[in-house]
Amino acid sequence: AFPPPPPPEQTMSDSGSLADRVKAEAEKRYPDALECEVLDHSDGCGAKLELTVVDDSFEGMALLKRHREIQNHLKERGLFEEIHALQIRAWTGEQWEKKKKGST
Repeated sequence: AFPPPPPPEQTMSDSGSLADRVKAEAEKRYPDALECEVLDHSDGCGAKLELTVVDDSFEGMALLKRHREIQNHLKERGLFEEIHALQIRAWTGEQWEKKKKGST
């Protein structure tokens, strides 16, 4: 008999897709987030992700600092190296409401 084929490379973890793991970590880091969403624009391989976090802890924080905080958290969890491209949208609740009204 032949040995079983190796598992697909994109299943690096048993805990779900890369997008699911990024979302779980963002939810852990921002447990009071009004919105936390990850979109995978790479057909499931996690190469290109879009992360939206809406949390009032961002109030008064520069956009670059918000992005670095999120990136550093993902780096600490060992996920950042798996992501090829990450678009981060880090907004306060007030900014999120304005964005939603502007898109309708």
